[in-house]
Amino acid sequence: MVVNKNQTTAGKQTGFALLKNGNVVMGLVTIAAFVVLSVIIPQFLTVGNIFNLLVQASSIGIPAIGLTFIIITAGIDLSLPTTMAVSAILGCAIMAKTQSTFLGVVSILAIAMFIGAINGISVSKLKMVPMIVTLAVSTVNIGISNYYTQGKSVSGLPKSFSSVFAGSIGGVLPISVLVFALVAVVMHILLTKTIFGRQLFQTGVNEKAARVNGVNTTKIIFLIYFIGGCMAGINGILTAARLNSAGPTMGPQSAFNNIVCACVLGGASVWGGKGTILGTVFGSIVMALITNVMNLMNIDFFVTYVIKGLVIIAVCYLDVLRNRVKGSR
Repeated sequence: MVVNKNQTTAGKQTGFALLKNGNVVMGLVTIAAFVVLSVIIPQFLTVGNIFNLLVQASSIGIPAIGLTFIIITAGIDLSLPTTMAVSAILGCAIMAKTQSTFLGVVSILAIAMFIGAINGISVSKLKMVPMIVTLAVSTVNIGISNYYTQGKSVSGLPKSFSSVFAGSIGGVLPISVLVFALVAVVMHILLTKTIFGRQLFQTGVNEKAARVNGVNTTKIIFLIYFIGGCMAGINGILTAARLNSAGPTMGPQSAFNNIVCACVLGGASVWGGKGTILGTVFGSIVMALITNVMNLMNIDFFVTYVIKGLVIIAVCYLDVLRNRVKGSR
C-alpha cells in the first residue's frame, strides 16, 4: 500500500491543529494525570474516590460555567460563592418551616437569580465596575447569611430533599454529577449554537463595535450575570442537599479561587472574547483533582492554596503571552 505524501502532510497538520486546541490539550493532560496518579497513589483509582472526585468537580464546575459566560466579556463576579450560600440559607429556612422540598428549591433558585439580576443591572445599566459591585454584593450576602443564622447552620430539612438532590442513580451515578453534565451540555449549546452565543463573543471581543453592529450589549451583559446567579442557585441546591443543611461557611473565598481557576485553566481569557464550556469542565476536574490528591497524600491544606495560586498565575501569564503573539501578527 502506497501512502500519499500529501495525505501524510495533511495528517501531520491535523495533528498539530488538534494540539493547538486548548480543549484537546486539557483533555490529554487530564487523562495523563489520571494514569500517573493511579500508579503513584493506589487508592486513587477506586470507584468511590473517582465519584467523590466528580462530585467535587461538579461543585466547582457549575458556578464556573456561569463565570465562563461573564469572563468572555472580560467581566468578573466575585459574589458567586456567597450568592450560593445566602440563597441556600434563606431557601432552606423556608423549606424547614414549610417542609416543602419544591418550595424550598424554587426559593433557592429565585433568590440566587434575583442577586444575579442585581449584578446584571448594576454592570449593564448603571455601568458600575464588575469587580467593585460584585464585591459589594458579596459583602452584603455575607452579612445577611451571618445575621440570619448567627453563625449556625439551617437544618431540619425534609428527607426528600437530600434523597432527591444528594442521591444517585442506580446507587452509582451521583445526581450532582448528572446535573453538572446536563448543565454543561445545555450551556455549551447556548454558547456555540445560538445567536446569543455569537453576540456574547462579539461583545467580549469589542463591546463598542458589537453595539455599532446592532448587538444589544446591555441585554447580553445583564443576561450573563443572571445566568451566573442561576448557576450559583443550582450549586446551592446540590451543596445544601449533600450537607443536609445550609450555613455561611458554604461560600468561602477558597470556593471562588477554585471557580476562577477552573475557568482560566479551561482557556477562558481574562481579556475577554474567549472561553468554552468543555474547557471549563476539564478545568473543574483538574482543580478537584489537585484537592483530591492533596487529601489522599495527607498534604497540608494550606499548601493546596499555594499550588492553586501558582496555577492561576502561570495560566494568566500564558494567556498574556498568547495575546502578545496574536497582537504582533
